[in-house]
Amino acid sequence: MGEVSGDKSRYVADSIFSYIIQHRLKINDKLPSEEELAELLGVSRSSIREGLRSLKFQGLLQSSPRRGTVLQPVDFSSICHILAYQIAISDVSFYQLLEARRAIELGALELVAARASELRFDEWRELADCSERGEADDALEYICRRDQAFHRKLLELSGNELLISFSRLLELFFTPHRCARRTSTRQTSLEHVMLLDALEAGNLELARGLLKRHLNTWL
Repeated sequence: MGEVSGDKSRYVADSIFSYIIQHRLKINDKLPSEEELAELLGVSRSSIREGLRSLKFQGLLQSSPRRGTVLQPVDFSSICHILAYQIAISDVSFYQLLEARRAIELGALELVAARASELRFDEWRELADCSERGEADDALEYICRRDQAFHRKLLELSGNELLISFSRLLELFFTPHRCARRTSTRQTSLEHVMLLDALEAGNLELARGLLKRHLNTWL
C-alpha cells in the first residue's frame, strides 16, 4: 500500500480535528474507530491512520488496545516551548516579538487588576529589585533572571493557564545581550515598583501606561 502524501495526511488530520470540535468531544472521550472515521470522511483507512498518527504526535490523542483512541489533555507548556524554539530560529523580527509580548502582558495585567483585591503582592514585590548582586561576571545574568522572574510572576498572577504557559516565550527576551541594551537596573527596578503601586491603588490605566513604557525600553 502506498504512502499517504503530506497534504492528504494534513487534510485528514484537520478533518478529524473538525469532527472533535463539531461533536464537542472532551478529554478522555473516545473517537470512532478507524473504519467509522474512514466512512465518515470518505477516505481510506490508511489515510485515517496517518491523520491519527499526526494528532498523536502533537499530543492531542492517545491510543490503547482496550480503550481505542481518546482525547488527552494538552500540555500547553510543551506547546509554548516548541513555539519559542520555532520563533528563535525563524526570521521573526525583534519588534514583532515585542508586539506579541506587549499584547500578552497587557492582557495579563487586566486580569491581575481585576483580582487585585484578593491577591497578595508581597512575593512579587521581592522580585521587583533588579539591582546587581554578586561578582561582576555574574551580574548581568542575575539581572536578567530577576527581570524575567518579575514578568513571569505577572502572568502567573493572572490565573489564566494559557497565559502562564506563554511565560516560556518571555525567555526569548531575557538574554544578557538584550539586557545590556536596556536602561539602568535602578530604573528598571523603579518601574517595577511603580507598576505594583499602581495596581495596588486600583489604577489600571496608570498601570497600563507604565507597563507599555517599561516594555518600550527594549527597543
